[in-house]
Amino acid sequence: MKPKWQILNPDPGKIDTLSKTLGISKTVATVLVNRGIDEVETASMFLQAKIKSLPDPFLLKDAEKAAGIIIDYIKNKKKIVIYGDYDVDGITSTLIMYQFLSHLGASVDHYIPHRLEDGYGLNTYTLEEIATNGGELVITVDCGITSVDEVKYAKDLGLATIIIDHHHVGETVPPAIAIVNPHQPECQYPFKEMAAVGVAFSFLMVFKKIVEKDGFFTGTLPNLVEYLDIVALGTVADMVPLLESNRIFVKYGLMQMQKNQRPGLLALANICGLKSLKEITPSVISYKMAPRLNAAGRIGNAIKGLELIESTDYEAALKMAEELNLTNEYRQQLEAEIFDQALAKVENSDIIQKRNSIVLYSEKWHPGVIGIVASRLVEKFYKPTIMISVEDGIGRGSVRSIPQLHIYKVLERLSNYLVQYGGHKYAAGLTIQESKIAEFIDKFDEIVAEELEEEVGGQMTEIDAELQLKELVPDLVVALSKLEPFGINNPEPNFIARNVKILKQSIINRSHLHWKLGAKNTNMTFNAIGFGLLNHGNAPVVGDLIDIIYFPRINVYGDNIMMQLYIKDFVYSGSNNR
Repeated sequence: MKPKWQILNPDPGKIDTLSKTLGISKTVATVLVNRGIDEVETASMFLQAKIKSLPDPFLLKDAEKAAGIIIDYIKNKKKIVIYGDYDVDGITSTLIMYQFLSHLGASVDHYIPHRLEDGYGLNTYTLEEIATNGGELVITVDCGITSVDEVKYAKDLGLATIIIDHHHVGETVPPAIAIVNPHQPECQYPFKEMAAVGVAFSFLMVFKKIVEKDGFFTGTLPNLVEYLDIVALGTVADMVPLLESNRIFVKYGLMQMQKNQRPGLLALANICGLKSLKEITPSVISYKMAPRLNAAGRIGNAIKGLELIESTDYEAALKMAEELNLTNEYRQQLEAEIFDQALAKVENSDIIQKRNSIVLYSEKWHPGVIGIVASRLVEKFYKPTIMISVEDGIGRGSVRSIPQLHIYKVLERLSNYLVQYGGHKYAAGLTIQESKIAEFIDKFDEIVAEELEEEVGGQMTEIDAELQLKELVPDLVVALSKLEPFGINNPEPNFIARNVKILKQSIINRSHLHWKLGAKNTNMTFNAIGFGLLNHGNAPVVGDLIDIIYFPRINVYGDNIMMQLYIKDFVYSGSNNR
């Protein structure tokens, strides 16, 4: 077996208890215990993931206060501006807030900043423009919690500010009239890891109740469940843990996509190669839909992504989706060029290679794509990575981490080097003066080494259990699908099957292996795909026996439903002659 494969060894007693008490297979119970979901109550809630299991949204600090303030502004017909962010989480947060307030008849507008012109978060000249145009209340979503000076400036302009955010709270809190953020020390909401769109949705749950109680709106209020497709989109795109509230949002949001049939999302899905919204999974959102929506914010204007999602005309939406697709292709070209340059910097420097982290900077790099490059460097070298784009003496950086390191806490320790920073455990952004970068690099690496304590040495592939192909009966495959949606902190399970025989093989796009597999003690054959596995080494041949790490997925393509084994890795079996 490869040295980076590790079969987990969960407590058999806990597996038996879950299996017998909940009436689930031992394989499903094993996966749950491996995830730390080893109590009957928590396992039951995880498997059911009902909307009624969401925590009480009234536990969000300042939620009732913010709702009351917004109602007063609506009643007095004062202008409200929703101020979002330029990524998918930001535009989806903006959209659901804007649509709900619009439904109530509020005088409301929205603003999505331009990454290059405005930068992240609130900025003074946009606040001036909002005030000049009659704005009186700014509601930030997916930003604002670090904008201390900007909120003070807004107050001087006569603008009130409500912050709805999910990023970590710094030592100094902006003087907003209300802050809804589960990371506040006094906030009693039990789940802290929602995306901004999840926080916004939870706030709307409170807001709707307060509106009903107040009675000023006599029409029919929106059914918030119908917003969950948008909430799922932003939640998955922001790479937050798909557990607890997030799991519920995404589970029901994917169902809601099929019910709502939003023309904008359908057009985007079609551009991504999908025939229908039934085919959308978290993986599709992460790797196909979100990159196209984010492309607008990275190298263009993010408002185009928002306009696509809210479009009610399929033909118009298709044109917008095609434009975003072209923008994404250009983004991919920029990304490839920058990645090659960054890779050369690492490979040509013994000093960088010996470090526990990677920090690179250049005046030639487009700030809109360096985050993606940082993620690719983390995948390749398995080290916390910062990519910094420098212009006019100021560096704007994107930070990506590995699971063992809470990157926001590292940046907190380095705040004296930074002009601004914000983010969460896995990803963050920063602004730094160019003159401080060299010293920052040394100190950052020192803290990373201290936090990790020992060499990480690359990512270990954890295997949940041995599951031979003869055991893949339909009931088990369906039961395993109940563990979905998969994502951060709820990864797709890995199973190992040994001495599997390759009955048929084809190579797709020079790197993907498509197999028909067979195994002892079963006459069944199995369709399998291994993306990028030709890079694993020499391709096997028909007749070879291999050990595989895999997961059986139920694929929906158009009206066709089929099981396919997704091969994560393989080695030649011990009985092989190769």
